[in-house]
Amino acid sequence: MVDSEGQRDELVGRLFSAGLGMAEVLTVYLGDTLGLYRAIERAGSVTAPELAKEAGIFERYAREWLEQQAAAGILAVDDVSARPDARRYLLPPGHIEPLLDLESPYSIAPFCKSFVALSGAMPDLVAAFRSGSMVAWSAYGRDMIEAQGDFNRPWLVGSLGAEYLPSIPDLHERLVSEPGARAADVACGVGWAAISLARAYPNITVDGFDLDESSIEIAARNAKEAGVADRVHFEVKDAADASLQNRYDLAMVVEAIHDLSQPVAVLRAIREMLKPGGTLIVADERTEDSFTAPASETERLFYAYSVLCCLPSAMDDHTSAATGTVMRMSTFEAYAKRAGFDGVSVLPIEHDFLRFYRLDR
Repeated sequence: MVDSEGQRDELVGRLFSAGLGMAEVLTVYLGDTLGLYRAIERAGSVTAPELAKEAGIFERYAREWLEQQAAAGILAVDDVSARPDARRYLLPPGHIEPLLDLESPYSIAPFCKSFVALSGAMPDLVAAFRSGSMVAWSAYGRDMIEAQGDFNRPWLVGSLGAEYLPSIPDLHERLVSEPGARAADVACGVGWAAISLARAYPNITVDGFDLDESSIEIAARNAKEAGVADRVHFEVKDAADASLQNRYDLAMVVEAIHDLSQPVAVLRAIREMLKPGGTLIVADERTEDSFTAPASETERLFYAYSVLCCLPSAMDDHTSAATGTVMRMSTFEAYAKRAGFDGVSVLPIEHDFLRFYRLDR
């Protein structure tokens, strides 16, 4: 017999914890966006008046945020019995990397930022559920653009050129030794894949394409700051543009195929972009092979993003593939076959959230 009271209590407790967690995510967003964690880290420790002056915020808000962060265990406080304005707060050493180092594999601030962006689009999402229409990418704002880029930034900067691509000997050799080799970063977002390719392979040039103008603007700035703007070029352009055909030795698509309303058409266009013998590397969600419920935490996360963002942003008309974040391996293989690729291989690259596919022309 089902214990309905036990189920009730478990659900209430679970959603209470989730709500508390979301509230703390929002306060982490404030600390990240307003530069409060950075100010504390620079100073070593701060009082509320000191933080207000350093970060340029109102002192009473500074005090309440500091107390909340200490109550949540995110900040430490030296003397809880001191006067409110005399208490000194600091970042525990183990919290500095997750909150402040965007290139660390433990970086968590972008994850928090993404859920704030999702929250802001909820009125549009409610309307879309009723009408069947899409939620425009712009509804999620600049926070989502930056969060998506920074979520992938650690592995792109730290592992793509140093570990992942060198584990593919023929491709690595081609990028190292072939004069004038070219790579394309399709649906490039803020550009970290393109930048990382250029850093790892100094003899290649990389072109990044995206339909979002603000993403291209951020990508160009990132390339300049990374010192590779002479070999990395970003442009608002559709991958199907005829001028791109037969130009590239390598194309990459990072966490975007499942977002596309027409994935087969885009994969077909990328195939045409490649030179004969060229390679496409696709990084997309490491989903389970089939639907299961209850699911793992990772699968639950994928479904949450799918319901709140990835599916709605792809529902542009009745012809949309409506893939969603939870793109099974079999679904991707079917898309690739319809696009004209002879086969798909899964690369032996270990990543908690992503699966890496190789497709050759």
